[in-house]
Amino acid sequence: MTTYKILLLFSTSFFLLFAGCQTAVQKNKLTPEQQTELLSKGKSVTMYSFKALSKEVIDAINEGGVQHAVDYCHLQASPLIDSLSKVHGVKISRVSNRYRNPLNKPGELDMTVLKAYEQQLAEGGELQPHLEMTGEDVVYYSPILILNPLCLNCHGVPGMTAEQANIDFIKTKYPEDLATGYLLGDLRGVWKIVYSPE
Repeated sequence: MTTYKILLLFSTSFFLLFAGCQTAVQKNKLTPEQQTELLSKGKSVTMYSFKALSKEVIDAINEGGVQHAVDYCHLQASPLIDSLSKVHGVKISRVSNRYRNPLNKPGELDMTVLKAYEQQLAEGGELQPHLEMTGEDVVYYSPILILNPLCLNCHGVPGMTAEQANIDFIKTKYPEDLATGYLLGDLRGVWKIVYSPE
């Protein structure tokens, strides 16, 4: 199945789920070629960003353990994402309805996308990246799933898959943390890339 057909299938189901929403996709403003190009660029940027961030976190864990990695994320994750945004000429962020960093709190459109992904996942669907339009901006969304058991050290069930001491340490850095209690396969959030007109 081509990327365009996957996009069209996802967009159709997304629209049917939220037909009355003002933020429904507006595909008529982009040609199929533009959609394919933006989806391809979004996939490339998210893969590069994920690898860069994952490497830094894994290196921090290997260097000083989970709490050292939490310290790294607290101080360096956002600046790293900001620098990657400049390199790629877009605005990159990670968004979740169960956020750890308040900067990752979702807006109205983000919540609509997250809920659609959650429903798809609950129904056994395969989650695919897709595009949204907000005014003159095009926004690329890609799901973030918990697929690596290593992620559960900081995002798992306290006292079970995540050591309580580490969870307590996380709370000292992020007092309003909501990002625990996840299981393998859960939707952690989304990558969000905003393409703005030049």
